[in-house]
Amino acid sequence: MQTPELAFHQAGAAFFMTGFILFSAAGSAALLLGLLVLLQSAAPDLVGRAATGVRERPFISLGLGAASYAVFLGLAALGKAVPPAAGFGVAAFAGLSLFGLAATSENLGRRIAWNAGREGSRASNLAVGWLVFFAAACVPFVGWLLVLPWGLFSGIGGLFVGLRRSTPAPASPE
Repeated sequence: MQTPELAFHQAGAAFFMTGFILFSAAGSAALLLGLLVLLQSAAPDLVGRAATGVRERPFISLGLGAASYAVFLGLAALGKAVPPAAGFGVAAFAGLSLFGLAATSENLGRRIAWNAGREGSRASNLAVGWLVFFAAACVPFVGWLLVLPWGLFSGIGGLFVGLRRSTPAPASPE
């Protein structure tokens, strides 16, 4: 039989753990937002090109991102035979994921600002997009299996699309 004191302590422990998990998630979101803003300020052209790639060619970006994920997964699978290949694959995927998240978040924030009839700065677009993206990615199963992979794959593919797209050549004088 459960005593009232034991039930009280168990309920308190459950509330404490729930609060701890929520504060940990909020802290992680804030730290990653800071990292994404720092990345955007360190490489604004690269993040801008990736966001443009996601905006202009979303399905091609998603396909390229999924293909690059398969390549990085293959490199990680080689880890037993060739450990440096696995290390390179994981490090490259982590680095490209940060650029991909920044590009996808900036694109999402720009669309939200446009729908609200406002024009925001790139940093505010990134912050708003990241908060919406993070909240959607935290939804069990839907966020984990649809939103998060879509954001990562589209952003990484947008990076490749943006790098491939060059500035137009100047017109030749005739």
